[in-house]
Amino acid sequence: MEWNFLFRIDHLKETGEERNLKGLIVTENDQPPKVEQIQSFLRSCGYNADVQDAHKLIFRDSNPEDPVDIRIIQLEDQEVHETDRILKLISEQFIK
Repeated sequence: MEWNFLFRIDHLKETGEERNLKGLIVTENDQPPKVEQIQSFLRSCGYNADVQDAHKLIFRDSNPEDPVDIRIIQLEDQEVHETDRILKLISEQFIK
């Protein structure tokens, strides 16, 4: 199953420097991705992410030049995402 997620990168050395990015992880069952799978995804994106809080899905890259906190702020399966998109298109027809 495909899982879309939104994660926030907070550059710790720069005040107010945050970005939201999107990711995609495919699992072999209906279960959401494990913390290790998310960590592996972040590492493949170039972040040397270590788990700070597994329950809140918070990671940290302690690179001394550019340390960042990474928070998973939304996680949903592709079916929910597709349904939302279709519902949005239908509802737009009634707004006109």
